[in-house]
Amino acid sequence: EGNVPFVEESGFGKYCGDPQGIADTVTKWLASPEILDEMKQNALKAARPSATIDIARDLSEILFNHKKMNSSQA
Repeated sequence: EGNVPFVEESGFGKYCGDPQGIADTVTKWLASPEILDEMKQNALKAARPSATIDIARDLSEILFNHKKMNSSQA
């Protein structure tokens, strides 16, 4: 599942497991500059440029707190 619901609900992509369905969807998108522009705008609205840094920061904080807890119990 991963990011599929986020991408679909945000309006900048669609999941399809069928090769013909994928081809039909991409063909429709490429034939419509309006659809592509709307998808682009939706992707820009949903963008989280600092997400990777935020996740790394959160993980390092969890690790630091875990180590701190373990060292105080020793």
